[in-house]
Amino acid sequence: MRFIDKLLDAEAEYFKVRFRMVDLIFAAVMLALGLIFRLSLYDIASGDYTLSFADWMRECHEAGGFAYLGIQPGISDASTFDYNCMFQYIIVLLHYIGGGVNDMYLVKTVSVIFDVVCAITIGRITYEVTFGDVRKSILAFGCIMFLPTSVLNSGAWAQNDAIFGAFLLLAFLHFVKGNSNRGFIYLAISYSFKQQAVFLLPFIIILWLKNKIRLRYVFWVPVIYVLSTIPAVIAGRNFGELLGIYGNQAQMFSRLSMNYPSIYTIITGKIDVDTRKMVIHAGVICTVAILGALAYVIRNKKFKVTGDYMVTLAIFTILLCCFCLPTMHERYAYVAELLAVVYAMLNYKRVAVCIFLQVIAMITYTRFLFGSTVTILWPLTVAMLVIMLAVGRDLYLQMKVPEESND
Repeated sequence: MRFIDKLLDAEAEYFKVRFRMVDLIFAAVMLALGLIFRLSLYDIASGDYTLSFADWMRECHEAGGFAYLGIQPGISDASTFDYNCMFQYIIVLLHYIGGGVNDMYLVKTVSVIFDVVCAITIGRITYEVTFGDVRKSILAFGCIMFLPTSVLNSGAWAQNDAIFGAFLLLAFLHFVKGNSNRGFIYLAISYSFKQQAVFLLPFIIILWLKNKIRLRYVFWVPVIYVLSTIPAVIAGRNFGELLGIYGNQAQMFSRLSMNYPSIYTIITGKIDVDTRKMVIHAGVICTVAILGALAYVIRNKKFKVTGDYMVTLAIFTILLCCFCLPTMHERYAYVAELLAVVYAMLNYKRVAVCIFLQVIAMITYTRFLFGSTVTILWPLTVAMLVIMLAVGRDLYLQMKVPEESND
């Protein structure tokens, strides 16, 4: 055997997992190239950064850092911040450690750091559901480092979906491992960053009905959310206003589709505001009914709940939420698109689902970022419906495994 073969096949153990040197080298190369890939996009200034994040960084500098937390948004031009205070803490931290570095680079770097966390977590999820397949886990890690959803979201857009997404993926990992306590802790942290964490709620409820998740640990969500507001309250913000942030955000948008290929793309955007509001309310009710029917069917069917099934269920329910709920942004299926990598690793016949989700995401992302030539969304809605039907069929077929074969 050649020396290089002996070197590449040499094994090392980290965190009770045995890696070959070739695995570690591949992961290191993919990590480095993925970071360079994102750095190459750092000079792109998206509309969201220019109209929101840049202003928030400027306001924080003008307020002097910590004092920015205490300014009531909307009262004056001193604060236009409309996210939850958890991200505002990051902005204040960047104010102190920036040292004259371009603010846009700082904001993007935070998201890129969490991209790496997402990639590692996806690798861990793959390792868990493939019963310790190191090669597939490393490959999943490498895929996330180059996944268009991940790269464009942080490196080009300067959005922060990787932050809430990282904690939501950690929550999912621990739910799969059967650790509901830690799962709800990570869910609570994710929700404290963005309310889109609730898209995992149907998955949680269904698995609770199947006796796979202990719902008693849900108390972590309000506890950690309230704790997250303490620094802002100390700085001078109103506690009641902080608790109502997500309610206010939900009323900010009245368009039926915010660039996501949902069912609402078939409805003209020229309807009056009052009609749109009625459609929005009806859409929410119908979505709850659809998810309730899904939970009813799954609860009453006896089958083996595997890690593969949990991945499929999470992807399907998140996509279902985004497809059926109104006012969805193109970024809201972020976690499902990352989990689709794990889905593909479990069975390479599913690679097409992962690829087509990325193609749709790239089209909708670039419509916002660069002005894509795709001017209508309803064909993408049809494509998304086909993807959901394929995942739904897979979900149904997995429900035919007899429960008595469960360990």
